[in-house]
Amino acid sequence: MSTNDERCSDNNKISREIMLRQSLASLADNFSAPYMGYYLAALSGSGVLQGILQFSVNSMPTTAQVFLGPVIDRVGRYILFLLTTSVAASILWIIISLIIDPVALVGVYTLRAVVVGLAGLAFTSFIGVFFVDANLRSRVLSLVTLLSQATALLAFLIVAFIINPSIDQLRIIFIFSGVISLAGSLIWIRLLYIDNCMERSQVIPSVWRVFKEIIRNKTFIKFDLAFSGYIFVMSFAWPYFPVAQRNLYKMSVAELAILNILGTLSTMIFQYILMKIIPRASLKKLIIISRLGFLIPPFAYAFSPNIEMIYLSNILVGPFSAIGNVVITLYVYEVSVKNLQASHLAFLNFSQGIAAAIGSILGGVLMDRFVASYGVDGLRIGFIISTILRGVMTIPFIKTEDIRIRR
Repeated sequence: MSTNDERCSDNNKISREIMLRQSLASLADNFSAPYMGYYLAALSGSGVLQGILQFSVNSMPTTAQVFLGPVIDRVGRYILFLLTTSVAASILWIIISLIIDPVALVGVYTLRAVVVGLAGLAFTSFIGVFFVDANLRSRVLSLVTLLSQATALLAFLIVAFIINPSIDQLRIIFIFSGVISLAGSLIWIRLLYIDNCMERSQVIPSVWRVFKEIIRNKTFIKFDLAFSGYIFVMSFAWPYFPVAQRNLYKMSVAELAILNILGTLSTMIFQYILMKIIPRASLKKLIIISRLGFLIPPFAYAFSPNIEMIYLSNILVGPFSAIGNVVITLYVYEVSVKNLQASHLAFLNFSQGIAAAIGSILGGVLMDRFVASYGVDGLRIGFIISTILRGVMTIPFIKTEDIRIRR
């Protein structure tokens, strides 16, 4: 066996490098990304602008994914693509730190979301293609998620109990995120040889040909419609959360970090348990359980008299987040047409991204009307509507195919 063959077959070493890289990326992003909506709310209290932010970061990245998904599938230069996009995303954090105009902030943050979205698509497709064994793939994906949550927890702890930044100091945090992210991106250089380990076609199919293949996959389309419908109603409340945190519950950045700490810790604990459950469980049933769990956040924000109850709700929703973090991607892997994993993921991301974009901007417009009519308590009306709609849109998942991981 050649040296290159040995390197390509060393799954343990490759897994460790991937986990280190994703952990650093998570550390960098979670110093800054969870506070972007809060930061925008400090620059502008407009519900419409919050809706536009959610619209942009959901629709633009997924549109780009649809066109580049087939290219990623066939070219197969996953690591080179990940290196390029990761460096670009790091630099954009530094640029964001210099922006104080809310409209410009939305534009540049959207650009970064596009870059990160393409990197995420390439990463999940790489995991699906490189780790052929389904159980190994599930384990790697679960461990990557678990370690990413651990570093996210570290970031939240530092923000809450050591830094406790003001709005102006958040800009310094954005620069710090860019530096850490850039350091993590360089790990991809050590893994560039992996691109030579995988077979790839020099022929890139047209978007239309790939689209027809996906449309013929009835199992996938049924799931895509159910998932996108749920995301549409789920996203209705997204513009409400940062505004409610700042204006209804008067949270500081430190309190918001504590909220993230509790949710991440809860998710991490269950993520470890989930690794043992997935190989023998129905992915469909896990997804339904996860969707039902996401009724908790809007319900809590609608009726909680204080932030302690909001903290509790974030703890309770953790296990359901853990399921969604892994099982949805695994479901798509299992039902995808061979060698078109990235294209299926891109299609799912596109359809749910458009649904989220429309839902969030609709929610933002209605939020301004509720607040104008009822004051800040008008936010609770939006949360009640979101809770009801999430419950209703869980029903279509019952009609999706029951899928288990193939051994």
